[in-house]
Parts: sequence; structure tokens; C-alpha cells
Amino acid sequence: MAELTDGAWLQQYVAPQLLTDFRNYKDDFIAFLKKAPEQAIDKDGIRFNKLIEDVAFYINKSTAFTPRKLDEKKSLVEWDKMDTELTNVTDIDLRYMAYDKENAIRVAHTKGFKLGVRNYVMQKLAPAEDVAGKMPVIRTSGAAVNGRLKLTYADLIKFYVQLETLNLDPTEQLLMVLCPEHRADLIEDRGSTNNYRDIEIDKNTGELKRFYKLKFFQNNHSVKYDASGELKAQGATPAGTDRNASIFFTPGQTVYHIERVKLLLQPMEQDTRSADPQTEFRTHTYGLCDKTQEHGFGALVSGVEP
Repeated sequence: MAELTDGAWLQQYVAPQLLTDFRNYKDDFIAFLKKAPEQAIDKDGIRFNKLIEDVAFYINKSTAFTPRKLDEKKSLVEWDKMDTELTNVTDIDLRYMAYDKENAIRVAHTKGFKLGVRNYVMQKLAPAEDVAGKMPVIRTSGAAVNGRLKLTYADLIKFYVQLETLNLDPTEQLLMVLCPEHRADLIEDRGSTNNYRDIEIDKNTGELKRFYKLKFFQNNHSVKYDASGELKAQGATPAGTDRNASIFFTPGQTVYHIERVKLLLQPMEQDTRSADPQTEFRTHTYGLCDKTQEHGFGALVSGVEP
């Protein structure tokens, strides 16, 4: 095949279509997140009140009742500042170009912002660590491959049972974003055993859709956990024992809001100093996504080969 080298052709006639950059922008799970009520948004973020519903129940109580107020808790989800990197294009770059390079750069920033928000949201939804009865984080236990243990049908059953013990609202949706390797494990397991009746596959797209009440989503990004089971920071350099994870969330316990995205543009027509006038691009906004309480989330993490 043809080799890619740095630079761009300046001739007037080139192949009319830019080479496609193969990246996965799928973020359909974000549409299920709970939108922030406009009246609750202020300069600090979004504020929440929670009534602690721990009403006691008695059998054959023989002593007098003493009234008690139910406890209340409050929380604040703060804003995060979101930017794409600053890029530029000079008048030398634009000479005789057979395509609209400035517009192509704008599109690239839009796509980069979309990818960044998707990865940010997944990081926010992932539990920091295993919390029994609230946010289960369990390891897969299948055959070893390339240092990790595969996800098995038995692992999925075990995780599903733990989700059902969380005592979630029965009307709440159970959603899971599968990492690529777990998706491949389930497809392989489904094809080689009789464990196929409970995992629904879309016949048109080939995507895994559902496991009982658990709805699947998929893309090519994964959050990571270290060997001790703690969530790795976004963008952290992975260690040899870090493993990818599929994340589980319930929309009712989430909040998501993105302000209007601004395209910050300094046109080269206003650049009076550079020897080669340049246009600079960046996208910028504020947004937030988080758990409204530490309950109703989870993760399936690939096990580490012994």
C-alpha cells in the first residue's frame, strides 16, 4: 500500500477525497444520562439534596414511640473546563490547496471534542473501587490470553446477580458499556458453547444488545483499573498489571450537562506579527458529569494472569 509521509500536496489536482481517519466516535450511551435541571445550575455547578430513607419497622413494639427527623445530605457536582488543544494553519499551508483545509480543521476539532467528552463521561461513571452492596467491581476469571483473564458467561452471571442485590428501583434501566475485549470474549463464548440464549445480538449490525435486563453499549474506549482494583486516572500511563473494564451505570443516579461549545478562532487576517500569518483554532466550554450518589454503578475488570 502507499506510504504516508509528512506534509501535503500543493498541486491543484489531487484525489478529491481526504484519506479517512479511522476512529470510533460512538457515544450513544450518553443519551441515557440524566439531564441537569436548568434551575439547579449555577456558577458553582449543580446542587443536590438527599433524604436518607432509613425508616425503621417494628414487630410487637411495646414501648412509646419517639419522633425522629430523617437525616438529609447535600452534594455539589462542580464544573469541569473542557478544551481541545490549540492548533494552527499558516498561509503557506493554504496555498493552492484543493480542499478547504480550515474547514477540515474545524471538523477535526469537533470530532476531537466529541471523543474527549465520551472518554470523560466513562471515567466519571466508573466506580473508584469496589463498594460492597453499592458499587460492585469484580474481576473476570476465564482463560489467560496476553496477560489478562477472559470474561466468561459465569462471570457475567455473577456480576448480574450482584447488580440485582443493589435494591435499585425496578423501573431503573440497567446499562453497560462493554470494552472491546469483553465484547469479543462474549461473542467467542456464545459461539463455542450453549450460552447463547440469554445474550441478544442485533442481526443487522452484529452488536451485542442485551443480557436479561442489562442493555449493552459498545465503543473502542476503555477505562482501566490497577492490580489493587482502583480506577486509574484518565490519561495516566498504564502499568503492566492495569486492565481494561466494562462499566455499569443506572441513568437515574447520574447528571450530565454541557454548556454551548465555543470555537475560538484567531483568523490570520488579524495576525500582523508572524512572518507567515496563521489562523489558530481551539474549542472551549464548561460541562459536568458525575454520580449523584455512590450507588448503582459497577465494573467488570479483566483479571490479571497469575
